Amino acid sequence: MKVLIVGSNSIHVSSFVKSLSKKESDLHLLTEDKCSFPEIRTEKNVDFRKLNPFSIFKNYLILKKHIAYLNPDVIHIHQLNRLAYFVSRVASKLKRPIVSTAWGSDVLLIPFINVFFKFLTIKILQRSNFVTADASVMIDSMNKLESSNSKYILLQYGIEMVEEKEKLKIIYSNRLHKSLYRIDQIIHYFKQFNDKYPDWKLVIAGSGDQTELLKQMVKENHLENNVEFVGWLNSNENKDWYSKAKMFVSIPESDGTSVSVLEAMSAGCIPILSDLPVSHEWIQDSFNGVIEKEGSNPLEEALLLDYNRVNLNNKELVFQKASRTNSIEKFLQLYQQLILK
Repeated sequence: MKVLIVGSNSIHVSSFVKSLSKKESDLHLLTEDKCSFPEIRTEKNVDFRKLNPFSIFKNYLILKKHIAYLNPDVIHIHQLNRLAYFVSRVASKLKRPIVSTAWGSDVLLIPFINVFFKFLTIKILQRSNFVTADASVMIDSMNKLESSNSKYILLQYGIEMVEEKEKLKIIYSNRLHKSLYRIDQIIHYFKQFNDKYPDWKLVIAGSGDQTELLKQMVKENHLENNVEFVGWLNSNENKDWYSKAKMFVSIPESDGTSVSVLEAMSAGCIPILSDLPVSHEWIQDSFNGVIEKEGSNPLEEALLLDYNRVNLNNKELVFQKASRTNSIEKFLQLYQQLILK
């Protein structure tokens, strides 16, 4: 089966490709930035970021020629964005089946910024044979944009379970340093927490346009000895922090089911999440994690939980609902269903 993966140079796409390659070897990649994933047979880079209409038209013709030549059995789009729009347009004209996977903000936030983004998203949804999402709130949002219950499927992206090591007094955060992810609020919570529990450490991975501001905030609050910025990590380095940390905190303003959250839960971290619909799909507050609430510090609440109960419950939950092995099999079933139509 020849599969064309459309995505970005991200850890999510890389991990998906790596797992899919264990079942299918004829994999091809279409992206705007060079990725060089070792499991991919061919890679094509076509950039639609320039707003010049001549550049867009030229690249559209390149895209159309490439997909026609490749003639994939199925196209799998990862994230509903500008590249996805043009790929879905070409695929529709060439009558190539499409599976699209929404990531979160691409169906929860961006379509509601303006009518143009809404138009692009709706067109991708209309042209896709199936659209998967890892949270019910995303399914609901897509139905509001373009009602089609039969094609929207709740299916986890899938994760590799992370092995637990000896737990240390570490709180781990690895979301992007952008306003959406509220890393500044995490630092604020930790400042209050650190006053009572000075032997704990906050480890902040990742990067973004707020990195320097966040470092300055740590310095102003005299937390340099208890807060460590470890930068952008590879997969193994990231998993090592999950395995050692006792808590994982992720409190964005909007989110789908985060791979980071699931990986942290599989590694035995107590999850501390923002009060979003998707959080309640995985966490029962004060039972197997903490949901952020106004007027309380969720880091302190996490200390009150029965760690062994949280650990056992979350590992089983993630394995049953979101292990990569189970998810890949379900994606393959979708591919086969489209090919046999």
